[in-house]
Amino acid sequence: MTTTPPGTAGLPVPDATTVPREELPLTVLQFGAGNFLRAFVDQMIQGANDAGVTRDGVAVVHATPGPDRALDLLREQDGIYHVLLEGVRDGAPVREVTRVTAIQRVVRAHEEFAAYRATYLEPSLRVLVSNTTEAGIAWVEGDDLAATPPASFPAKVTALLLDRFRHFGGDPAAGLHVVCCELIEDNAGTLRRYVLAHASANDLPAAFVDWVERACSFHDTLVDRIVPGYPRDEIADVHRQIGYADRLVVKGELYGLWAVGGDPALRDVLPLDRAGQPVEFLPDVRASRDRKVRVLNGMHTALTPLGLLLGEVGVRETVARADVARYLDLLLDREVLPSLTGDPEALRRFAATIRERFTNPFLQHRLADIALNALAKYRARNLPVLLEAWQDGREAPATAFALAALLVLDSGRLGPPGFEPADDPGLLALARACDDRDPAGWVRALVVGAGMLPADDPRLERLVAEVAGYAAAMLHGGAGAALTDLLAAAG
Repeated sequence: MTTTPPGTAGLPVPDATTVPREELPLTVLQFGAGNFLRAFVDQMIQGANDAGVTRDGVAVVHATPGPDRALDLLREQDGIYHVLLEGVRDGAPVREVTRVTAIQRVVRAHEEFAAYRATYLEPSLRVLVSNTTEAGIAWVEGDDLAATPPASFPAKVTALLLDRFRHFGGDPAAGLHVVCCELIEDNAGTLRRYVLAHASANDLPAAFVDWVERACSFHDTLVDRIVPGYPRDEIADVHRQIGYADRLVVKGELYGLWAVGGDPALRDVLPLDRAGQPVEFLPDVRASRDRKVRVLNGMHTALTPLGLLLGEVGVRETVARADVARYLDLLLDREVLPSLTGDPEALRRFAATIRERFTNPFLQHRLADIALNALAKYRARNLPVLLEAWQDGREAPATAFALAALLVLDSGRLGPPGFEPADDPGLLALARACDDRDPAGWVRALVVGAGMLPADDPRLERLVAEVAGYAAAMLHGGAGAALTDLLAAAG
């Protein structure tokens, strides 16, 4: 049994020696152990198990090499932890606590390949769930499918499906439902395309390709729940409430929505909605996804660097500022909402609901926790808004300003003491090379390096000029003064 952490004397750590749990068949293979998946997918699976609708066990895979403290804690606690959801329902505050015991196994794909292989070859597996961030579903030319394991996530999926195909002799029952939670357009459809591309590039048998197309299904999804993560500011009270010294408590908002598209047969395999979980099975999630990603996630990505540069700590405090509220009006009303299809009034109501969720008094959503892989997030969430505005003859200064704030924050020239951006090391090196004597050259290198626009794209110089202008204003006069100038210019 793991020793009790300091400050929680007398409370046991939740693990298999202190928490009774049922041994469950491994039916879900989950790539990722981050806060979101644990407070969303795993919490819903646990809810369905507790309701007696399902008996699903989850195997969590750490898909990248190197240390991960959260994963270590998950193993030490035998996959057991608590989810705390808070919000308002029917005008009254609600707090729900779920003890998650559905995770039965935790493996590292790179350091423990044999255990990883044994896990994905389990006959009981039916579903593969992933959240490898916006940067995870990417094509890597020449990725070696024979590696143990391949480097990229799409190549990993191709290799494990090929192994299952061979191991089970092409049995259609060994196919998997692949459910992607990454916040990119056509997330599972893109993964499927890359899997088939890897099959083609490696001259894999036609029978395998046919098995992937017939026995496996790929499901685009829309996921929606704000998950701040570990409630460090109230952890002593939380520990007393749950009765355990859980170092993996994850806090999220009560609101949740998981819209899953594609083959409706998945509903019989993972019937979470029948257990009262906020899951919808739809033919197509594109319209709902675009609305959510551009409004909620796009606002998060725009707010995070700006709030940090302004000296704020959390989302709630940032949106409470009068200047930021005016910035959000500009961003949403003139740039984001016009980029979406649908009834304009319904879109305005949706945006108002999102802004209200940002003020949830029960959540302390730290800006620093949202900043992970921010450049890839901007490319997926915000850049399409800007480019579509230009295509339609509209300006998008607030969206360009958001990119400038992000690049300035990553440069290390401005920002809160001790803040360390977490992004691609190569891009961070470009950001650290900030030269305010040539802001355009600096911005151009980052925009091209981050894959936002190619060097020969005719829109590149316009983007560079706008972003570099805002970045220079921030570097010379501070983010607050630059924001004031932006709002004054917008009228």
